[in-house]
Amino acid sequence: METAGVLALISGVCWALNITIVKWALNRSNSSPLIGATVGVSIAAIVSLVVAVSSGGSIPDADVLWKFAIVGVIAPGSSQGLFVSSIGAIGPSRTSILIGTSPVFSVLLAIAFLDESWKTTIMAGTFLTVVGGIMISWEKGINFRHIGILFALATAVSFAIRDVVARHFNVGTETSSWWSGAIVLIAAGFTLWVFVGIRFRKKWRTETRRAFPEFIPSGILIGLALPLLLEALNKGEVKLVAPLALAAQNIAIVLLGGWFFGARERSSRVLLAMAFILLGGIVVTIA
Repeated sequence: METAGVLALISGVCWALNITIVKWALNRSNSSPLIGATVGVSIAAIVSLVVAVSSGGSIPDADVLWKFAIVGVIAPGSSQGLFVSSIGAIGPSRTSILIGTSPVFSVLLAIAFLDESWKTTIMAGTFLTVVGGIMISWEKGINFRHIGILFALATAVSFAIRDVVARHFNVGTETSSWWSGAIVLIAAGFTLWVFVGIRFRKKWRTETRRAFPEFIPSGILIGLALPLLLEALNKGEVKLVAPLALAAQNIAIVLLGGWFFGARERSSRVLLAMAFILLGGIVVTIA
């Protein structure tokens, strides 16, 4: 398997561990999803920055800084709060599976804006992915949590935009993935703190203290997963990297979610929806 594929798989497993930890942290701390997301991304920015400095790579110039800052504002900056809210509302497995629709959006955007090749089999993969998403959306017993489904799908779209923009900016650059990851996460952290300031105003210190210890592991995993994903996008096309990363994430999250949170996280409908979305991603990748 190509290096890009291996990096995508490792990144996907790291994202799955992060999703599981986020659900655990929300249950333990009863924190606001926005605060939890902000704390996690801020810690991730520090982790990635420390590794970037330790790696000995040169500091990016201004032309690179603004590009990856834009990526960070898109995702996880503008989407992480929605992402964590979805995990709290519909659970880690369903959130991960619905976010598994993002490769379809990624491929369609890459075809439109990066001149990546189009084949009719992509339509078949898209159809399978949509079927899997519909199965989760119409699942009995979660009608009162449909807002979590909308949050997950919005996050999937933002991740797709991030992948395409990152791929566009990565091509031809010699910036290390750790530096680009650090820039993305720092920009995301600033974006999230702005949202926190608007939402909580004077209460942000109290809310942050409550969430901080529980979301440290989440921050560490994000700080590793995002640079690995960016490096994969630097070495391989979006249509290869995005489906592989999400496939690894979905398989790992169903196993972890069922282990930590019970059989509801790996019900027959959840597993069948995951199979449709994974198959759709594979068809898109082969195409």
